[in-house]
Amino acid sequence: MTALRPPARYDTARLDSYVPQTDGQAEARDKARSFVRLVRIREGRPSWMRLFKRDDGLRGGLYLVGPVGTGKTHLLASIFHALNSPEDGSKPVPCAYTHSSALLRAQEPPEAYADRIAEQARVLCLDEVELDDPAGEVRLIAVLKALRERGVTLAATSNAEPENFVSARQGRERLERFISEEFAAQYHVVFVGGDDFRQRLDKEGRAWVGDAEATRAAMRTAYDAAPEPKRWLGFDELIRLTTEVERTRLTEHLAEARALFLDGIDVTDTDDALRLLRVADDLYGLPSPPTLYFTSATTPADWFAADGRRGIEAAIAEKFTRTTSRLTALAEVTHVGEAAHR
Repeated sequence: MTALRPPARYDTARLDSYVPQTDGQAEARDKARSFVRLVRIREGRPSWMRLFKRDDGLRGGLYLVGPVGTGKTHLLASIFHALNSPEDGSKPVPCAYTHSSALLRAQEPPEAYADRIAEQARVLCLDEVELDDPAGEVRLIAVLKALRERGVTLAATSNAEPENFVSARQGRERLERFISEEFAAQYHVVFVGGDDFRQRLDKEGRAWVGDAEATRAAMRTAYDAAPEPKRWLGFDELIRLTTEVERTRLTEHLAEARALFLDGIDVTDTDDALRLLRVADDLYGLPSPPTLYFTSATTPADWFAADGRRGIEAAIAEKFTRTTSRLTALAEVTHVGEAAHR
């Protein structure tokens, strides 16, 4: 069960520490609390009573959806902690927590994957549901169906509402079937709106955007002033490392530095986008990530924008907004010429 936990950054996430910025966020927090209460009621019944289907108001579970930076992962991790390790004297409900990419990468057939989860947990917290292609959709639907058959309740998050998962990419007929069969009919869908809170955070790191020579010189000055241990990597070298070093080991390796300097970020294709996305996600999930510095010719929002893209490229570009949100949460972006050597 230790591997199926929220990232260490969210070890202290609690529903009481979630501060809503909008009415919708307050409603989402209330729905999360209600979810915890209803799960405790459901799981508190004798196992033989669970064989009799009854409407306990919970359905298949809770689906939190909204733009990046509105606290959905905080809420999901809070649900995990409230059920798995309650602090109010309630009986624990075993939970598993994973990212959708891990579910989609798993080698087991859907039924075997569901068996493995059901052996450990009564609730699956599934973060950042993303559907980039028909194969991923088919696998997700099969896993969710298998989990329901095994009595596992779902709490999930996503940056996209169900009706926008595959719209304009896979066709309305498949899309509408996906919604009606799997989400609207099975789960309580709650929209968590608001602005990206990460952009309001104080940022320890720095980023320089503009001419390659000028941005590199600005970052070199910061590098020379930074204490050890520190690491300087060209973007091409970082991409190469993602192909040669296992993901967890690479994260640990990068996290050994107190400051990480990435020179010349240039996302040219979906492969670059996905590899940078994984690095950003893994570093952001650390309780104390290295201070981040980077240079680029363009602002992060323009690295892999969705405009003009279709199909899988468009889907990856949409999820890449999370990457840019997290990177800019770690580093203040300065355009060279405004205050490059501040």
